[in-house]
Amino acid sequence: MQTTFALALALAVVAVHSLPQFNAPTKFIPILEHDEVRDDAGQFRLRRRHSPTRFLPRYVSGDGTTLTEVGKLIPNDDGTDQVLVKEGSYTFTAPEGKTYTVNYVADKDGFRASGDHIPRA
Repeated sequence: MQTTFALALALAVVAVHSLPQFNAPTKFIPILEHDEVRDDAGQFRLRRRHSPTRFLPRYVSGDGTTLTEVGKLIPNDDGTDQVLVKEGSYTFTAPEGKTYTVNYVADKDGFRASGDHIPRA
């Protein structure tokens, strides 16, 4: 029994080791802007100062990708606890140069994303 296990383990190691290795160079993309506010309950907002009294939520990377996200606590259905609901959007530029925006909500009904480039059911 131990010999069979050892043989199976050795074959598995050889099989995994012989798989092609994808070692494409990793491109470093810096984060240019990031400002986040969190409270003790876990609610948060990514934000960027738009003016001395107004904040626009934002996270910006060096390739132009932006992220806006808000997390807020809402009561669960039976009122005994709370659920963190996330709403936000991100914008990115695809390799062919076209800019896409995805809006999303993640709540008790699951994750739902929408955008002009996302097929609708």
